Amino acid sequence: MTGPGIGMLFVNLPVRDLEVSRAFYTGLGLRVHEQFSDTTTLAVVVSDEVALMLQVAGHFAEQSPGPVGDPSTGVTSVLCLTVDSRARVDELVAAAVSSGGRAGLDVRSDDLRYVGSFTDPDGHAWEAMVMEQTHVVN
Repeated sequence: MTGPGIGMLFVNLPVRDLEVSRAFYTGLGLRVHEQFSDTTTLAVVVSDEVALMLQVAGHFAEQSPGPVGDPSTGVTSVLCLTVDSRARVDELVAAAVSSGGRAGLDVRSDDLRYVGSFTDPDGHAWEAMVMEQTHVVN
């Protein structure tokens, strides 16, 4: 990660059921960091610099500065993972659906990117994207 004094990024998300979330995110091939997980929080490792902190809704609300939105009734954010190929985009969307999530928008493609989308079981919106350049404009 770049920038002065910036280290890891922790993305905190409210969830209804930690075990459902565990099955979903491990189904995507992500690892749970058990040392930082307990009965209120599931720590999911995305990379060496990014972790998801999935928290049961009540615990999340205790740490939030305002009302907590419900991602199952409206998009509250869109989280995007970059991957190395179109095939990996398609694999992640398929893994999300088979692990309890839902397919999102149809795959979008242009000269610079190929993007698939899905939601987790709680409705959090995700994209998987490969950056590519099929032609260069001089």
